[in-house]
Amino acid sequence: MTSTDLPGVLAVQQRCYGPAFHEPLAAFASKLAGAPDTCWVASTATEGILAYLVSLPVDAHSLPALHATQWQAPAQAQRLYLHDLAVAPIARGRSLAPRLVARAQQCARDMGLQQMVLVAVQGSEGFWQGQGFAAHAMLAGAPEDKLASFGPDARVMACTL
Repeated sequence: MTSTDLPGVLAVQQRCYGPAFHEPLAAFASKLAGAPDTCWVASTATEGILAYLVSLPVDAHSLPALHATQWQAPAQAQRLYLHDLAVAPIARGRSLAPRLVARAQQCARDMGLQQMVLVAVQGSEGFWQGQGFAAHAMLAGAPEDKLASFGPDARVMACTL
């Protein structure tokens, strides 16, 4: 993902998430600036951006709240946090989501990390279980207000690599 991809990323986000989950351009730009090697898009020359994954190397204190417009990578990451994955409706059925998750898994392994975590929203727990994630207690040391920003139905999930 590059900064020129962000308008396309926002367009996919708006087609996939309810309005409460629409993050501003500044939120994506901040995350991309802090973790350019762990954010990806799937696109074609004719269709543009079809899917994206924003993942961030984090420790418990560097998890971003939803809509946060300033994020910095920690000095020493403990896990890879999958902040946002979306696939445009026209691209569903092309296995883009599993391929992006597999890319993140390989990247996390290459970084020497042993766990990936995420906050599942909009009833996506079943999809994430199919990718090897399971429900997880709140991350030790993570500020509760950051996790609460995802809403009362959000679920923390984790995958050991």
